[in-house]
Amino acid sequence: MAHWVKKDDALIERVDGLLASAPVRRKNMFGSAAWFLETNDLMFAGAWGEGIMVRVGEQVAQYLIGSGEGEPFDPMGGKPMREYVFLNGERIADDEILLGWLEQASDFPEPLPPKSD
Repeated sequence: MAHWVKKDDALIERVDGLLASAPVRRKNMFGSAAWFLETNDLMFAGAWGEGIMVRVGEQVAQYLIGSGEGEPFDPMGGKPMREYVFLNGERIADDEILLGWLEQASDFPEPLPPKSD
């Protein structure tokens, strides 16, 4: 069974503030918060403990993990989400850097078709 981390309300508020004017909405997921594009209802980022996970695509995620810039995002334990990378608190301490990651992540699912119900 997965080990769920405690949500970081301050981080969630920080991300909400950085995304306040963006066309996104927040939903509760993974016992924390995740942000979705309004254009196609696809998740692009989420808070996970004291870090965030961002959807950057499988190739970019593999590169970031291989270079040590990010870690695999594996909320269930044993089955990492291939299009996502986890960034801990040290990697997102600065608001400009965090916003850059959020912008990069929001660019990935933008051209994808809307989620079907």
